Amino acid sequence: METTSAALFISISLVVFGISYYYFTTRHKERMEIIERGLSPDYFKNQSKFLPMLLVLGFSSVGVALGLAAGLALGDLFPTQKFLAVGICIFMGLGLALITSYFALKNTPKKE
Repeated sequence: METTSAALFISISLVVFGISYYYFTTRHKERMEIIERGLSPDYFKNQSKFLPMLLVLGFSSVGVALGLAAGLALGDLFPTQKFLAVGICIFMGLGLALITSYFALKNTPKKE
């Protein structure tokens, strides 16, 4: 048991390291290529916008939670189809949350 947990920890650490290494080296190469083509280094300032991603993530989390609650409530009404009711409600809640986040993002003013 201890050997498998250590091997799992090491493999997960290697995967995280590999993905982050690939991401940062690729980003560095892209930035160097853009700078070589003549754009100013100020081009990269204020480039990361996490607020839309956080909004979608928040809506999705709430949608999954509400779908799970609705699925469990429907599962009590239909005990033979409880698994199906929970699954359908989770995906329905996630879909409605993504549609809601789309309309919320569409109506936000863009900064130039």
